[in-house]
Amino acid sequence: MEWIPLVSTGLGAAIGVGSTLLADRARWRRDRAGQDLDVRRQLYADYTAALSRIRSALHECAQEDTPTAERTRRVREEFLAPGAYEIRHQLAIVAPPEIVDAARSAFVVLRDTRDLVAAGASVGDVAYGELGERLDDAVAALRAVMRLDLGAAKSITRR
Repeated sequence: MEWIPLVSTGLGAAIGVGSTLLADRARWRRDRAGQDLDVRRQLYADYTAALSRIRSALHECAQEDTPTAERTRRVREEFLAPGAYEIRHQLAIVAPPEIVDAARSAFVVLRDTRDLVAAGASVGDVAYGELGERLDDAVAALRAVMRLDLGAAKSITRR
């Protein structure tokens, strides 16, 4: 019977092709997961850096003694410059819900700080200090969930 070698060869070829396809699919999934992680890591770094730049700019504005209209204009400009709004929208697309929620919480405190400084608050005001503490806590919570999402077991950013 001449068909046994043909069947053996065909079966061997099918097994070889199938195992190669499975290995390629597994490698593609692993590479894709690594790329997704890199994208999230970059967005997380960009967002926390934008929050930091906004905070520093607001702090400078709170130290200055400028007329109300000028101060309000400058505070709003400084708040928008780092692009936190845009990055937050990107986070909403690629990050898990707990990251999006924590990012929003930190942003809301920063926005409250913007409004307080625009209204004339200075660095020595009690309300400004309280918002600073709330922001520290919100950013620490944000970094903790970001680190967990990236695979770091514990946050090194805790105060």
